[in-house]
Amino acid sequence: MRKKKSLLALIGVVVLLLSISVPIMQCSPAAEEDVTPPAEEDVTPPAEEDVTPPAGEIKYGGRLVIAYTDPIDSLVMDEDYTWTGMGCGLGGGTNMLYDNLSRVPKGPNYFEYSPCLCQSWETEDGKTWILHLAENVKWHDGVPFTAEDLKFTWDYVWPDPGFWEIFNDAESTEVIDDYTLKVILKNPIATWYGPPTWTYTPVVPKHIFEPYKDNIIECPNEEGIGSGPYKLREFKANEYIWLEANEDYWEGRPYLDEIIMKLYGGTETMFMALEHGEVDVISGDASTPSALVDDLQQEQDINVADVPGNDMATLCFNLHQDLPYKDLNIRRAIAHAIDRDKLIDMVYGGRGEKIDSIVFNEDIMHNNNLPQYDYDLDKANTLLDDGGYLDSDGDGIRNDPATGENLAFELLTNSANQASVKCSTIIRENLAEIGIDITMKAVDSDTFSNYLFHPLSDSYQIAYVELEPGPSPFADWAWIYFTSTEISGGWSHSVYDNPVFDELYSAMGAAESLEERKEVEDEMQRMLQEDLPYIYLVRPAFLNAHRTDKFEGWVPQVGGFFSWMNPWSALEVHLK
Repeated sequence: MRKKKSLLALIGVVVLLLSISVPIMQCSPAAEEDVTPPAEEDVTPPAEEDVTPPAGEIKYGGRLVIAYTDPIDSLVMDEDYTWTGMGCGLGGGTNMLYDNLSRVPKGPNYFEYSPCLCQSWETEDGKTWILHLAENVKWHDGVPFTAEDLKFTWDYVWPDPGFWEIFNDAESTEVIDDYTLKVILKNPIATWYGPPTWTYTPVVPKHIFEPYKDNIIECPNEEGIGSGPYKLREFKANEYIWLEANEDYWEGRPYLDEIIMKLYGGTETMFMALEHGEVDVISGDASTPSALVDDLQQEQDINVADVPGNDMATLCFNLHQDLPYKDLNIRRAIAHAIDRDKLIDMVYGGRGEKIDSIVFNEDIMHNNNLPQYDYDLDKANTLLDDGGYLDSDGDGIRNDPATGENLAFELLTNSANQASVKCSTIIRENLAEIGIDITMKAVDSDTFSNYLFHPLSDSYQIAYVELEPGPSPFADWAWIYFTSTEISGGWSHSVYDNPVFDELYSAMGAAESLEERKEVEDEMQRMLQEDLPYIYLVRPAFLNAHRTDKFEGWVPQVGGFFSWMNPWSALEVHLK
């Protein structure tokens, strides 16, 4: 085993190399404070007998510390809460604090229904649904959960513009009895599996949120009263969330006594904390940098699991802008000029795969007969030559035959994501080989998101975007990226406007069989791969670093042990 100081040195070198990999100007992050949540000796956990449990019996107890890089500054149910790693850990799919109607099932068949608060349902037309709810569920303050809570959540919380507005799918809700709710949806959906949005929309207590029903995000929610397997013990904004086992959880007490979700502002300190034993597992926020994997694997009591990734690297074209790349042949030439193998090898250490769709390659819904854009500079140059895009002034950059101006575009990238910056640099070099000039525009995360979600403001031209769709049917929400702005609003980053695609999008949700759904999705994938509002690039593996000395029972799902679509590790991880 190598000396520990060699690993720490390597971490420092990797972080340094990442920080200087691209000569661009960007804002310096604020200095990270060394915030330490309460040490285990500061509290008195339930006593544990120091005996080996009988064979097959799982030992209860222990404190699990999870490292996150995506902070929340309050427990208010706003977009920051619902779309961040820490927020999802509480109630957006990981569900430690809040329960959802259903859970994301364990793969690989994600079409199976996995019940949670909704134990079963009935529907004949896909529009009117009768939901049968779990009984004997209590909120953390002891108040019983009933259908009134679900009705309130559906009527006021999920439709709130600051929360889950895109999932406002109910036309009306009606309480039949304490454990039965009737829901009439705005549009019919498939009747052969439960709506996937049920798995990442937390149900909240009416008696806590009702005073704020007209503006849910005004509720401070400081006590975090949910019905999930863990209860809130302490919250420190932008520092940590301290959870403890819900002894009265309706499905049985979880194995762990405590979970601490701790925030780290940088890669270096997070992996040092893992190496020192201060952290037990890295969350789905951060895959292990490929340069660290081999050395981490040689460290005692540390493993790096190679889990299917959830990020999909793409190039997004803002088609609202009246620029030469609106010519499809230019986008096709760009697609042929990008060396995806080089991206995988140089940025992700060879741990990744090329992609041609928003649907994962292993997904049963993936169309295996899509148009391909293999790395082929000759084909890229021919497409541009045939379009009249020649270097008419001899400066090495092609010119637009209509205006005489250089084929020069701005590439937006997130400066906080070093993999994105490095990939964007390689893409810039690739496109220079076919006479297209790229200027990189690196901005902070907030500015990056603001530009993407307001494409009509024309703040960007091309963007390096990482999509996080999830497997089918949990990628359903991600198809909204490609719908017209009338449907998606700011979610259509490319401003792709195709009425036929919009019709297919509606038909997909209403498909009455797996075969019918696949036929629709195959056509949607083909249309996008031919029209290229996005160019699909690579899907890096998720390298989930974790310690092996205290805990076992990790459940691998797409995106890692603790991701926005994996509630199982929080329920099944236990002391060794």
